[in-house]
Amino acid sequence: MTPLFRALLSRWYIVVAGILLGCVAAMALSATVTPQYRATTKLWVSVGGDAETSALELAQGSNAAQQRIRSYLDLVSQPIVLDPVIEELGLSTSAGALAGAVSATSPTGSVVMEISVTSPDPRRAAALAEAVARSFTQVVEQRLDANADAAGTGVGVTETSPPTVPTTPVEPRTTANVTLGALIGGAVGALAAFLWWSLDTKVRGREEVQSLWDLAVLGEIGFDQEATKRPLILRDERASVRAEAFRSLRTNVQFLSSRPQGARTVAITSSRPAEGKTTTIANLAVALAEGGQRTVVIDSDLRRPNLANVMGVEGSVGLSDLLIGRAELEDVLQPWGTSGLQLLPAGTIPPNPSELLGSPAFAALIESVSEEFDYVLVDTPPLGSVSDAALVSASVQNMLLVVASGRVRRADVSASIESLRTVGAAVQGAVVTMTRSRAGKDRYAEYAYSAQPVARSVGARMPKRRRAA
Repeated sequence: MTPLFRALLSRWYIVVAGILLGCVAAMALSATVTPQYRATTKLWVSVGGDAETSALELAQGSNAAQQRIRSYLDLVSQPIVLDPVIEELGLSTSAGALAGAVSATSPTGSVVMEISVTSPDPRRAAALAEAVARSFTQVVEQRLDANADAAGTGVGVTETSPPTVPTTPVEPRTTANVTLGALIGGAVGALAAFLWWSLDTKVRGREEVQSLWDLAVLGEIGFDQEATKRPLILRDERASVRAEAFRSLRTNVQFLSSRPQGARTVAITSSRPAEGKTTTIANLAVALAEGGQRTVVIDSDLRRPNLANVMGVEGSVGLSDLLIGRAELEDVLQPWGTSGLQLLPAGTIPPNPSELLGSPAFAALIESVSEEFDYVLVDTPPLGSVSDAALVSASVQNMLLVVASGRVRRADVSASIESLRTVGAAVQGAVVTMTRSRAGKDRYAEYAYSAQPVARSVGARMPKRRRAA
């Protein structure tokens, strides 16, 4: 898809507005133009002879008439013809001014002249056309050819089609003007749409994600300003359209993993904060568990962890404690709900998150849990902030990129994809969040990556530690 076509597709309403404005402007302009009517009369010009004239002489006379007509076309608008018309009709104008309303034409190879007169008054147009034809005939027959010989070689002018009072104006040409206005308005609208698209650096919808980066869009989660109050949609609004969007995402993730060498260890990241990464992975984990898949979700955001808060569990002990050997997996792994979902919170925020996530202990953890669970989902920090997500990608089979429509810049997404592919990460798809929907109250939700952790759930149960044997 070319940039121009993408611009027109995403800003189609600007093109439509340009077309409508062009039509309205053309109609308004046409309404200000005084209607003009045109009356036309036809004259037959001949260079005659008597009845005994031969065929050759008749042909020569026709050629002579055609040659004379060329000069007569200019004669029609000259004062010698128009002054008598002004005097006859009592007009308060000059021959020069009247000449602008008079025109004469003749088809090539014809001996017929057409004299047309344009006027705001249709009756006056017809009267002027008749008067001009009469004056022209008199000038040609009585003055220009007064010396014609007695053999009848003079020029004869005969009116073959008298002028009639016109009923339809020739100006303004409203239909043609509106068509031209629509074309000009559409062109201006297309240019404006392309310029706006070029200056707008943010990603707009799944089409741009697919065309710009050749990524499969596995899910599309819409915008809802109330979503921050109920981020776990599959628990709070199970029958909603938003919940169904996550079930659709689950289906697509399962389809990818069902292919040969399909990925069942998946990390989800984003380019910037507040794109909906954490809530996306939380709802995806719930959807997989509801579908009968043994699922564990791990919060590897050791800088600003939020997964435990979204899922409503205690997360003060977790991954970081496990990686430094301060806890065992069974001590920090928490069950969630009744579908068998397991959650590994981030735990204590360490001073060296990158070293922990790039350590052999983290890789061994992912390999270990992947043997016990059908799906291992890993929440990571945004790529634009730190390199943690790139480190995590070395331990998982696949990366999914969350892209917030209308919030993240194209350059940020390009940089994120480039950084992942540089380290050899398999970026197989994207989840587009915060898209706009026309579904009214049941619009898809907005899922935000919180800049600061949400207040921990009151009364959440702290997992019990098991004593080492």
